[in-house]
Amino acid sequence: MSTATQPSPSSLAPRPSSLRLDTIHQGDCVQLLRQVADESVDLAFADPPYNIGFKYDEYQDNHADEVYLNWCEEWITELHRVVKPTGAFWLAIGDEYAAELKVAAQKIGFTARNWVIWYYTFGQNCRRKFNRSHAHLFHFVKDEELHTFNAADPSIRIPSARALVYGDRRANPTGRLPDDTWILRPQDLREDDAAFHPQDDTWYLSRVAGTFKERQGFHGCQMPEQLLGRIVRVSSNEGDVVLDPFGGSGTTLAVAKKLGRHWLGFELSSDYVKYATERIEGVTKGDELHGPADPVRSAPTTAAGRKLKGHPMAEAASEASRKRQRPEEPANGSPITERVSTSTPVADAHGSPRASLRELTRLALVKAFHTASAGASLDWLLCRPELQTTFHTACAEAGLMGSAYEWNRELLKLRKSGALGKGTKDTAHTTNPHASSLKPQAAHAAEIAWAKVRAKHPGASLDDMLCDPRKLDLFDKAARQAAPGCDVSDYRWEALRLRKSAKTHKAEAAQYDYVVEKPLGSVLAERPKKLTARAAKTLTSVGGVYLITTDKKITEGLSGYIGAADDLGERLATHLKSSRGETYFSVIADNTLPSSDYRDALRWNLVHRLKPTLSVDLLDESATL
Repeated sequence: MSTATQPSPSSLAPRPSSLRLDTIHQGDCVQLLRQVADESVDLAFADPPYNIGFKYDEYQDNHADEVYLNWCEEWITELHRVVKPTGAFWLAIGDEYAAELKVAAQKIGFTARNWVIWYYTFGQNCRRKFNRSHAHLFHFVKDEELHTFNAADPSIRIPSARALVYGDRRANPTGRLPDDTWILRPQDLREDDAAFHPQDDTWYLSRVAGTFKERQGFHGCQMPEQLLGRIVRVSSNEGDVVLDPFGGSGTTLAVAKKLGRHWLGFELSSDYVKYATERIEGVTKGDELHGPADPVRSAPTTAAGRKLKGHPMAEAASEASRKRQRPEEPANGSPITERVSTSTPVADAHGSPRASLRELTRLALVKAFHTASAGASLDWLLCRPELQTTFHTACAEAGLMGSAYEWNRELLKLRKSGALGKGTKDTAHTTNPHASSLKPQAAHAAEIAWAKVRAKHPGASLDDMLCDPRKLDLFDKAARQAAPGCDVSDYRWEALRLRKSAKTHKAEAAQYDYVVEKPLGSVLAERPKKLTARAAKTLTSVGGVYLITTDKKITEGLSGYIGAADDLGERLATHLKSSRGETYFSVIADNTLPSSDYRDALRWNLVHRLKPTLSVDLLDESATL
């Protein structure tokens, strides 16, 4: 919901569009709509003021019914003009005027395809009536046959009970379209569920409450990105134009940008325009939507569900039943110290224990992990692309719903609970921070790549990066650019070693912090030198701490990297090869330091104080590693 214009009649005639795309324009929504060309918009989403007395900064939300409805008909008429014949119009509205606006839109020329109920928690607490915990979402089109509706989009579809519960081979492997009720109520969860899980087939979409990380503090009415994501994906295609005449907090426009659509927004409040613009400028195409990567689903249980022999879920059910009767050991021989699920088993029609859906899913994940890892650790599986592929294929063949990211994250939880056991296969790799790197040239490249991922995805931990194929692809490309010639698994493993070393480096930095003051003063006073092949060659076989940057002056937050190397000449030559412009360097300390402990202490203290953009600050207590 957003502010718009005061309802008032207007007689301005339509004219060719003079509005720039990918912009949120400040002003009266009706007047701005009249500047949009006929049939130029693929998807319009409107979340207008509900006329319930909400306090906006520049809009009075308490008009007489007739005035409000006449104004709504005015902007809906304009939307009908600007939407393409293949386009769609989605309207979000409350109870008070839902029926009236549906009738009005149909009289204007739209056809209603769906009346969706969005059922949420964190609703409005009432004293003299039942609490409100829903809103209405109308899906209108101009042409019932030609309108865009991407029913085959895998991010829209959900698994059917036929596939998850009955194990029926006739089930469509691509799932089905969701129902027209979208729901989130934690108190309605089954007792054996501790949280929402991606294996369920009821869609849970929460209202964006004030305490949510997603919440933009400047606006009181904000839609969740996942809800808009479903609408944008199903009713438009990449490159299409998405219009929101009530821009508000900018959610529709931010989602459209993330999903590769052109966007156009209107907003009456100049303050909202400013803040929404800042929000939209902070996202790029391909960024993840806030909220779960896939909407949460639940499959109905059934006492007489028939499990086909040989079906992966049926095999998992049999295994779950055996584990309840007699705990077993995993294939690698490590005892399972904690059950995969704490749910109480229920009996099927024949009186035999039946596993919960959550337990079946987790057992299938454990089985897929052991199949893919062949005795290796989870860290090694996350680092090796071929093992990842094998694991994800096994998950898909087991009928598990969700994404590669969700499966990987669930493995981390299972490892923490002890359900995965310990790897027994010798991979010749170790994350021990005191062990020497097998590929020294990969170590600094891993740090630079990790820093670049963190810059693009603030707050993302190393686990997030290793679990998310998209972030991992960004990491791999950045690492190969920084130091080509290594296998991607080497870069990933070095990133794990770096995180493992954080505690050790913090202790060393605290113990030898006095070594920093003198070098720091000289570094800030010195102008870095231009990095050339000749300059690098003069430092061959010289160890020490160095700085590279694209800035000509050294200041806090400089664009560059602070590192340590046994051979500065070789390391600087590597940086020179990967640079895409003029690069400068400074040798902060050379072989005159008493030991490598001093070198590391100096390096990490300098990173913490100068915060170069391509270094990971291991001493930052607030950083998510």
